[in-house]
Amino acid sequence: MRVLRWLGVLTLLLAATGCVKVDQTLALNKNGSGTFEIRYGMAEQTIAQLEAMQQMSQAMGEEMEVEQDTPFEFDEARVRADFEENRVDGVELLAVDSEVVDGWKYMQIKLRFDSLEALAETSFFEDSGMSLSRDAAGNYVLTQRSGNGDALGAEEAGAAEMQQQMMAQMAAMFSGLRIVNRIETPTDIVESNATEVRGRQATWVFDVDEDPNVLTQLDNLDLRVVFKGRGLNLPEIEPAETVD
Repeated sequence: MRVLRWLGVLTLLLAATGCVKVDQTLALNKNGSGTFEIRYGMAEQTIAQLEAMQQMSQAMGEEMEVEQDTPFEFDEARVRADFEENRVDGVELLAVDSEVVDGWKYMQIKLRFDSLEALAETSFFEDSGMSLSRDAAGNYVLTQRSGNGDALGAEEAGAAEMQQQMMAQMAAMFSGLRIVNRIETPTDIVESNATEVRGRQATWVFDVDEDPNVLTQLDNLDLRVVFKGRGLNLPEIEPAETVD
């Protein structure tokens, strides 16, 4: 299981599984520790279809690629087992809970981490390119990728426009997709490219029903928040190299 390789694989997953809702919060303390909570949901009917597809592929002696790439797991025992199998020093699993609401199954997971560097090694963030640096003004800059938009720069002129048109045409297939990502900082936020900033919380909202172009944003946006560095001495981290 890879519960969240952030948003990069999400668009690929949705093409096979349908609507998904994700709500996550990363809360960073002044000493560099913090908590990470994620709640994700999918229609029970869709989950059943995925399980049936997996069983069929196993009967044929094949691995189902979708299951390999899905960042979501809806079995509590499997979530706990996967955490133990891929345990990262400095990261503790605090809670795993699931519930069914109006035909949707939701999974909620909470972690506690000693440092962002440790959190970045988990399956939640291993491909996110998370980084923390200090700018010339002494403020901290926290960034992470939401997709794989760097490939567009190497394409011929007009490729980005074509991709945007294609994503807009696919919007109906992704109807209901809503992703909310929050970062809570230990000091006041100076600036951010978030949808909304309130005090020490930056929130990015990706809702296909409100904006069909959100699919393009998911593939190209780097989440960025700058917060005051006075009184802090956080270790800087470089984005880990990703493996294709």
